[in-house]
Amino acid sequence: MKVRPYLLPLLLILPCLLAACGRPAPDEATITMKEMAFRQSEITVIAGQPVTLRLVNLDGYAHAFDIDAFDIHTSLAAHETARVSFTPDKPGRYPFYCSSPGHEMAGMVGTLIVGP
Repeated sequence: MKVRPYLLPLLLILPCLLAACGRPAPDEATITMKEMAFRQSEITVIAGQPVTLRLVNLDGYAHAFDIDAFDIHTSLAAHETARVSFTPDKPGRYPFYCSSPGHEMAGMVGTLIVGP
């Protein structure tokens, strides 16, 4: 049996593609903090799927990122970037906020939407 030359690359790549399809990659979303606000005030993820939030503080002063429902409480120094990974277990709308003094009251809030 003769293998056509153009099929050889496909035969080499196909197993890699199939292996990648079997592993769901965690969702990743970026939340940027600037001038007492979250630039992304709504983030949507899927229940039961791992998610990583990349938190970026663009300000010259500290912020925090908190989601009480998932016991996430992260402080960020000026110009710091951090990552938080977790798996939301059930659908719903969960508030997030900055717990630095006065920031939540100034409107530094958002919503994590967990879909089914």
